[in-house]
Amino acid sequence: MAAYVVHIGKMMERLQARDDKLCRGCPELRETAGDALGHVPVLFHTVSINAHRYLCNCKCVYCDLWRGKQAGYPVLPVLQSLHQQHALHSQCSFSWGGGEPSIQRDFEEASTWICKHGWGQYIHTNCLRFSPSIANLLQLGRGVIDVSLDSGSAAIYQKVKGVPGFDRVCENLERYMATAADASHVRLKYIVFDENNAPSEINSFFAICGRLGVTTVEYSLNFRELNGAGPSNATLLGAAFFQTRAKQLGLKCNPFFIPPKWQDAINDMSRKHLSGDSQEG
Repeated sequence: MAAYVVHIGKMMERLQARDDKLCRGCPELRETAGDALGHVPVLFHTVSINAHRYLCNCKCVYCDLWRGKQAGYPVLPVLQSLHQQHALHSQCSFSWGGGEPSIQRDFEEASTWICKHGWGQYIHTNCLRFSPSIANLLQLGRGVIDVSLDSGSAAIYQKVKGVPGFDRVCENLERYMATAADASHVRLKYIVFDENNAPSEINSFFAICGRLGVTTVEYSLNFRELNGAGPSNATLLGAAFFQTRAKQLGLKCNPFFIPPKWQDAINDMSRKHLSGDSQEG
């Protein structure tokens, strides 16, 4: 942490230099009053864990990380070191990305250690593996899981996710929902793109939400399409149908990292094509 403080101090000095391009153009760069140089507070409010980003048991067509070979490194010693150095805020929150966190070698131990200290966790998981630690977090109300189901049927799941795990995921979701103290802590996501944008498939997804008792859903777009020619009209209409249908069903529905340009297009399609009470699209 001492080395980190020195590093941050140097970066803050560079930010003050007119001829240094560090962070120029970043939307998060802003001016603050006072002289903070030499007074760097080192107390983390959030910790994002992505040491295992190439470790995954899924083969999603919109992701290439699972093709990587690095298995990551033990996370718990890092967290314990931060704690020993008093670098973690009492209300610190931990976010697990990936890859797939639940197959990280020390996930169960590290997640349980975080929980015992009273900190919250947000875990992006595909739910192919049932995690006792995740179940415990949900039961205690100290964790939220975000699951990209991206389908409403086994056939489309395998087409999108690259593995035949639909039934297993639904079973694990049912176990988590039965355990969760708060249903909103289990969130299902639907990444809408050309492979799964049919309203019938989206309706099947919502049927699963209803059966499981899921109350919070998210929709997103395929980053490959966003970085390329952009999503098709059918995909934008599918996303519009998703948010409209979620509202009809009384679900809490949030967009997930959709650029304003495309969110505006989705909202426009909702107004033009889905302002009625159609449930089929």
